Amino acid sequence: MFFLIGLQFVFAQEPVSIHLTEKDGLPDIEFYDVLEDSKGFIWLASDSGFYRYDGKTYIQYTNKEKRGLSVFGLVEDSLGRIWCTNISGQFFYIENNKLNTFIDLQEALKGQLASFTVHENYLLINGHYAVYSTDLTTKKVTKIISSEAGLSNVVTFNNTVTFVGFDKTIIFNKHLEKTRQFKNNIHIKTKLGKSTLQGATHVFKINNSFFITQQFNNENIFKKIDFDTQEINETKGLENLKEKRIISITIFNDNLWVLTYTGIYVFENNQNKFHFKKHILKDEIVTKVIIDKDENYWATTLTNGIYLIPNIAVVNYALPKDINDITAINKVNDSILFFGTKKGKVGFFNINTARYSTSKQLKSKVSAIQYNTHKKYSYVSTDKESYIVDNNTLKTTRKSNLQGVKSFSRIDKNTLLFGTYIQLTFLNEVTNLFNKYSNTKRVYTTHCSSANKLIYVAYVDGLVVLDSQLKATNITFDGKEISATSITETKDGTIWIGTFKNGILAIKNNKVVAQYTTENGLLSNETRYLKGDKNQLWVATSKGLQVLNTASKIFKSLTKTEGILSYKISGIEILQNRVVLSSNKGIFSFDKNNVFKTIYPPKIYFNDIKINEKSVEIGTNYHLDYNQNSIQFGFNVNGILYNQNKTYQYRLLGYDNNWVTTDLGVNHIKYNSLPAGNYTFQIKPNQESIIKNIALTIQLPFWKQWWFVMVYSLLLVGFIMFYYNRKLRRKEKSKQREIKQLFFDKELTALKLENLRSQMNPHFVFNALNSIQDYIISNQKDLAGDYLGKFADLIRTYLAQSTKSSITLEEEINSLNMYLELEKLRFEDTLEYTLEVHIKNTETIGIPTMLIQPYIENALKHGLFHKKDNRKLFISMTRISKDSLQCIVEDNGVGRKKSNEINKKRAENHKSFALKATTERLDLLNYGSENKIGVHIIDILDNDKNVLGTRVLLKIPILKVSP
Repeated sequence: MFFLIGLQFVFAQEPVSIHLTEKDGLPDIEFYDVLEDSKGFIWLASDSGFYRYDGKTYIQYTNKEKRGLSVFGLVEDSLGRIWCTNISGQFFYIENNKLNTFIDLQEALKGQLASFTVHENYLLINGHYAVYSTDLTTKKVTKIISSEAGLSNVVTFNNTVTFVGFDKTIIFNKHLEKTRQFKNNIHIKTKLGKSTLQGATHVFKINNSFFITQQFNNENIFKKIDFDTQEINETKGLENLKEKRIISITIFNDNLWVLTYTGIYVFENNQNKFHFKKHILKDEIVTKVIIDKDENYWATTLTNGIYLIPNIAVVNYALPKDINDITAINKVNDSILFFGTKKGKVGFFNINTARYSTSKQLKSKVSAIQYNTHKKYSYVSTDKESYIVDNNTLKTTRKSNLQGVKSFSRIDKNTLLFGTYIQLTFLNEVTNLFNKYSNTKRVYTTHCSSANKLIYVAYVDGLVVLDSQLKATNITFDGKEISATSITETKDGTIWIGTFKNGILAIKNNKVVAQYTTENGLLSNETRYLKGDKNQLWVATSKGLQVLNTASKIFKSLTKTEGILSYKISGIEILQNRVVLSSNKGIFSFDKNNVFKTIYPPKIYFNDIKINEKSVEIGTNYHLDYNQNSIQFGFNVNGILYNQNKTYQYRLLGYDNNWVTTDLGVNHIKYNSLPAGNYTFQIKPNQESIIKNIALTIQLPFWKQWWFVMVYSLLLVGFIMFYYNRKLRRKEKSKQREIKQLFFDKELTALKLENLRSQMNPHFVFNALNSIQDYIISNQKDLAGDYLGKFADLIRTYLAQSTKSSITLEEEINSLNMYLELEKLRFEDTLEYTLEVHIKNTETIGIPTMLIQPYIENALKHGLFHKKDNRKLFISMTRISKDSLQCIVEDNGVGRKKSNEINKKRAENHKSFALKATTERLDLLNYGSENKIGVHIIDILDNDKNVLGTRVLLKIPILKVSP
């Protein structure tokens, strides 16, 4: 009936894929191999080097020994090490995040790129004419097979190693001991003995059967090897690969994937018979395909980067650009769809043959369509006009009564209901009469239930249901009007309402009996399209496609991570087991029984910890100083699609216990200036329960820690106690000093009086008065008066000085001159004295009172007195420093020893208190003084040790002159 008239087109159908190129951050576009390791990292072997991808960033691995950039043949061993090789014969492995050179076989391989595998403790290397085993521990290389005919491949299977060549098949045990061998005889030569081999040889195994393929005379020949019968037979079903240039062969779920220079050919295998299934990436040179832990397919190409197929079950129909924005679809039968586009075209599309045909361009966007199974024409409405379309020719005819239709619904064979932006109308297709039910309300969508003969109409201001008599009943929810976007029905008679922002409502008997929102499994409360499928409900939301099992009330979800091309779904139709969706990116479909992948909880891990902007070794517990309080946590879930479409939740217990959701693409969280305390950073994939933790302890500054506070408090208390105790001691000492000073002052006064007494002792006074008397008797009145005047002046001077603590040096010299003149008279002119002063400005220099005279008196009394004649006394004063002067009192008397002997003969009650008082007074004067008075008495001796006299060296501090 369809595609009999008009233009017909065929378009490609491919799995929905994501094309990764350099603009997406891919480090190269020329790739030779891809591998997912046991930790979920993707490893890439490319022309520019060896890379690891974590879903976010690419890290390149190299070392100094590596020759060239390109690497090939990725393998993971049982220890988790990733192996690769290069064309120079070097073999490498990754361990502890470092590329290590294992062995260099450049000489043995002679520039041939060798395939290899890791088996038990051996690296098995398949060269052009030999197979080598290399012990992984000792690195000892052993040639275990050689063949002049050329080698093909090595396959490990059930703890055995099987070598399949053109001339023979050899089987080894896990210790590489040969256990079996038989001839193949598939090596083809010309009559002249020349080999016809071309290209690489490939060996693969399906269902315990081995197959080998090789190109002979530019044609690929596939053969099955029966190990039991040792027969080799040609394989059927792969004929369309005869002239293809094969790069590699991979087995997925017992399906054969042949990678060629013209894409991937997929074959089903049924009892070792192959049947073509599909052709993928037709324009690409595909070098390797893998399936990762999330069931994503990675296909590397030789010239165009990488294709990521998130769901092999989702098929995209690559419509031309002018019709790829689909606004509506209707099911015609189990293989054909009727569709309308944003550009104003309608047409038919056969999903089995990928053929389509379209009408001419209409004036505006198609807003609604209704395929009519009972007539030869269907209905089409645009924003501005409406049409009827011939189902065979797609010829369009304007129909003015149907413009602006938002929804068509068929009530019965001859009655059509349509709602526009201003009215709800019934059309009798037999009489061609229109019956307006309402003409004042905008209609969003309609649905006619054949099971209960009811009509559901979603108006702009609410939802109503019309019975067979067209009596309207409002349906509300929680006392509010329902704003519906889509209406459908499941087999059990439940009416399902999709809303703008309140999720999904289930209606029975004109009452809402259930609501589904994000709280009970819905991806988004904003629903766009609903489609009943027996007792399942397909739901298109703003965040993905879901199916609800209405019996179990469990949702299954499909998002862009699972291959959904777009979330702007305009229509859903069920064609047998296929679900077909129209969207702004064309039409795509999937087998509803195979589309849902096994969902494993995403494995989150920490990939970087930075403390004060410096990366540190990743651990589970950190004890940090108070100033190590800038912390950054880096984390990741391996897999490109998770990082593109999912977010994380985190919190820092001890700082903020509320979960925070990251922005899309954010893989690190940073905290600046954390206060001291105990924290636990927690991170998890959004909406998952698996949590990763890192504990932190940030120490208080030492001046805030308990031991420091305690020590500081004790020291502070001790200091306060010490301070006040010292202050009390100082006060006490000051008081004691005051008391002592009073005592000293009293003692000093007493000593001054004693000094005065010594200066006016009875002998001196008696001698002076006797001298005066003699002058009077001898009638020497002038001399007596003069002598008496000097005596009176001296007594007056002593009495005046006794009240002072210090006098000027000039006053001391004057008083000494008066004293010596009187003493010379006493000694009856047998005394010669000399007083030399080598100091200037004696009137400005102060010295302690009554200090020098006692030593002069002592020289006269104890040194010169016991001598009969030639009595000489020498006194000199010299300034020895800025603040000191020296006084020398020297006599030529009998000396201290003889003087002591004479004194011992004197009466026992005699007390020589003059010098004693002076000594005690010096002690008092020196107390507390930095510049002390010093006295040094020296016996003057000749060469024979005879005493010639006594010398007193008196060091006197210079004082301020008393006023």
